[in-house]
Amino acid sequence: MTASALVILIFFIFVIIMTSSRGMKLEKQIGIAGIRSIVQMFAMGFALEYIFRLDNVWHVLYFGAFMAVFASYTASSRLDIDCKCHKRAFFTIYASSMLALLPVFLSGAVPVKMSAVLPVAGMALGNSMNAYTLTLDRLRAESSSHLASIEGMLALGLNIKTATKEAVNTSIKAGMMPVLNNIASLGVVLLPGLATGLLMAGVKPLTAVTYQLVIMYMLLAVNILTSVLACRMFTIRVLRAASSEGNE
Repeated sequence: MTASALVILIFFIFVIIMTSSRGMKLEKQIGIAGIRSIVQMFAMGFALEYIFRLDNVWHVLYFGAFMAVFASYTASSRLDIDCKCHKRAFFTIYASSMLALLPVFLSGAVPVKMSAVLPVAGMALGNSMNAYTLTLDRLRAESSSHLASIEGMLALGLNIKTATKEAVNTSIKAGMMPVLNNIASLGVVLLPGLATGLLMAGVKPLTAVTYQLVIMYMLLAVNILTSVLACRMFTIRVLRAASSEGNE
């Protein structure tokens, strides 16, 4: 425990020094994030002691909903105010994650027990949150930079789906890129957390990498579902925001 705390402190101080030396003014944000992460992880550790004793998989829906509420708030707060709609964010993140998780557990690829379901659900929700933020951030940028072209196509009678197709597809690609990069480097550059944890626990390497592959492709499905849903829900809203900015 002491060694772990020392390593955490070393990395934390290193990042603070690096950002401070470059005048990035991220010290407060990093400090708050660091304190939150420590408090949240220890709180989660104590909560899991209780949750795992329940051994009722249906509880994962409730805990998943709780995590999705927090994820939707976090994702929305990172975006421009015109995209701050927590209900839509919650639906996008929760629905995408649960849809992608269904085949994983119904097929038996991952055992249906609380100690497995909850961590995997957390991975899905976390990746969905990141995909949501990346997609809408890129959609806003694409809509602003190609606003004249999009408005021109709409003026010619094209529907909004056709007029925004290029911007939407570019945004979906942006949301998927982190997972695509991870999959491309899997096993050569990257050995993700699940496989590492299983190997450290003494699980056979082939079993560990099989689980990791299932999770990685599940995350890929989560990302595309999230990105597509986010674009469907927010394209018109983002276009209106970009248009109002252009008229100012």
